[in-house]
Amino acid sequence: MKILIVDDHPLVLQSIATALENAGHDVTIAVNKEKARIDLKEYYDVLLLDYNMQTCKGTDLLSEDIVNPGKAVLISGINDPDVILYILDTTAINAFISKQLDPDQLPLAIEQIHELPGDFDYIWLDNRQQYVKATEAYEKNQILTPKEREVFMLLRQGMLDKQIADHLNRSIHTIRVQIRSIKRKRGSHRRLADNDFF
Repeated sequence: MKILIVDDHPLVLQSIATALENAGHDVTIAVNKEKARIDLKEYYDVLLLDYNMQTCKGTDLLSEDIVNPGKAVLISGINDPDVILYILDTTAINAFISKQLDPDQLPLAIEQIHELPGDFDYIWLDNRQQYVKATEAYEKNQILTPKEREVFMLLRQGMLDKQIADHLNRSIHTIRVQIRSIKRKRGSHRRLADNDFF
């Protein structure tokens, strides 16, 4: 398969590229948005995108005028299920692979990506060595609803309840109910704030 990897961390980039090249894939690497834009003028079967790079979010590249990228896969150190689900819900990403994945499993994960139906988002589970639908990957009683997830992401950006209500065009009462539900599901009584697990 022809694969483009976009990641600005040289060691991670080289590790991923080596694992895929050793499995016989044709790999191109891009360390920044500018290089990725040039590479994306060609077709790739799979795009492996890091999320949080210094110059952009990898998902930003999918909103640009590019050749059909085949399957777009987020490969990231994010470990918050609601952040992962939010990204899958709101971008053209087809699947998520954790950077904690054993490099020996990466070729298997990439080979399985083209077998996935396009109607759903998927998450690679190391312990099962396969993708599962994103909605089935986490315990339902701990996962936020899509509307709660929107509120959660705005809370992480530091917005206040009134600002969120205005931004989402919802009542302040609705937002406060959703915030209470978020805190209950996440087991937190403190204000949610942005942190560094991107």
